[in-house]
Amino acid sequence: MAASLTVFACLLVRLPGSWLAHERLGTSRYKVVRPASLIAPLSVVTCAVVITVGLPPARLIASLTVGGVAWFAVCQLRAERVRRRARTQRDAVAEALGLMAAELRAGILPQRALAGLAPDFPILVTASRAAELGGDVASALQLQSAAPGCELLAAVASAWSVAERAGAPLARTLDRLEASTRDDREVEREVQSGVSPARATGRLMAVLPVIGLTMGAGMGADPITLLTGTVPGALCLAAGSACACAGVAWVNRIATTAERTG
Repeated sequence: MAASLTVFACLLVRLPGSWLAHERLGTSRYKVVRPASLIAPLSVVTCAVVITVGLPPARLIASLTVGGVAWFAVCQLRAERVRRRARTQRDAVAEALGLMAAELRAGILPQRALAGLAPDFPILVTASRAAELGGDVASALQLQSAAPGCELLAAVASAWSVAERAGAPLARTLDRLEASTRDDREVEREVQSGVSPARATGRLMAVLPVIGLTMGAGMGADPITLLTGTVPGALCLAAGSACACAGVAWVNRIATTAERTG
């Protein structure tokens, strides 16, 4: 088992011959798996395999169930962190557009406006550097729009390109984009206030079985031994955990769909 894991790790960290040049230039088309990022996952997998190999079937099923629930919880926490970061980025983009439009109306050049706003808005740092070096600002904004919550920068990139080629006023376009973003954020907040109780209810329903087990143990019963010491009990634990995780995932999917379409 250890040899198999070692070979698997070597296959993951195998890098193409020109990976260093692509990484330095920022033009890599491959997702490079860094060895340092594999140490923790491989250590956890190895320890889990070593620990569970000698366990009886009931304990093995219970251990796998606990590991699966822990993995599901980590995924949910990461997804929630991504959603919060996207909301924060959308607010930052709207604020940055409003300030940039105000500076353009005051007669400041777009390149100077980017340079002044970049220290307060990291989403504009790449575009600001491109403007200082005489590069393609529109391409830099288009690249930054791929980040979660920065989708509006794609429209800003198009407006910037048109303004450079045809001399169209950029401030008016930024004003309209900022107003549209504000309206979209208000709608998004209303949708979030509507779906937040559903998410909270789903999580509460998933935690209720744990509360029931705790109450049973407090009343003198021994449900933990039944669920982890017998095969039928372990199977019931696995089935119940799977249903709880599926319910939480289903509610989150419905809420996320409502947020996107709202």
